[in-house]
Amino acid sequence: MNWLWSLKNKIIEYCNDYNASIGVAITFIEDSDTMSINGDKMFPMLSVYKLPIAMSVLNSIDNGHQTLQTPIHVSLNDMHPKTWSPLRDKLTTPDTFINLCDIIQYTLIKSDNNCSDLLLKSIGGVKAVQNYLKELGLPNIQVNNTEWEMFQSWNLIYSNQARPRDITTLLTKLYSETLFSDSCHSFLWHTLTDCTIGNSRIKGKLPAGTEVAHKTGTSFTTQEGITPAINDVGIITMPNGKHIAISIFVAESKESREVNENIIAEITKIVWDYAISKE
Repeated sequence: MNWLWSLKNKIIEYCNDYNASIGVAITFIEDSDTMSINGDKMFPMLSVYKLPIAMSVLNSIDNGHQTLQTPIHVSLNDMHPKTWSPLRDKLTTPDTFINLCDIIQYTLIKSDNNCSDLLLKSIGGVKAVQNYLKELGLPNIQVNNTEWEMFQSWNLIYSNQARPRDITTLLTKLYSETLFSDSCHSFLWHTLTDCTIGNSRIKGKLPAGTEVAHKTGTSFTTQEGITPAINDVGIITMPNGKHIAISIFVAESKESREVNENIIAEITKIVWDYAISKE
């Protein structure tokens, strides 16, 4: 389609101004139109990988292995002190139980690293997530290491990787297919739309009040000034009620964090403007 080629070329032209590897994959869900740039290249997911982890947990709930109200034992001894963890910082007792639904919300809304590892523990580890992704036909979304393992060995951030095209397919499945029970689907959707991190990325230049169900991923910057990953993936609800699944990965960037986030915001705005113009 001519308008898709025009959209792709405009995004490529925009990306050429930056010293970074940028991957984009877009699906206009109701129209089944797709487009990607570096869509088949593997990118480090960072905390984007918490989305397939959470989806695997919800799948286990629908299979009867646990419920959203299953109490999860949380011990301060198991909460690693040198990682991002709002739940750990909130705990006032050394041992407690927290419902699984709250652990999922901390993982997706606050991107809590300790909670992400608790989710993995609840379903038997990363192999359970890989098996789930294979069942979905998305084996190239690679969830191989926990947050704690990544913290201990920096290079492991590259082992949790995915192609932008596959993440957008995952998002499209999440929205379009009956992957979960109504209760689990509603819970996941509302949790993703409540995400409080990365508001300068996909949501950054969209009209105020636009509904975006999304998950970010962020790495530190190396001493050499290279940022391995600034990511955001999600589903945008358009004014006409249609939806856009979009995945944007900014990797190996020599730009500042502010610039990297603005790249995601600008690409999203380009997509939004094209979608509005074709209504």
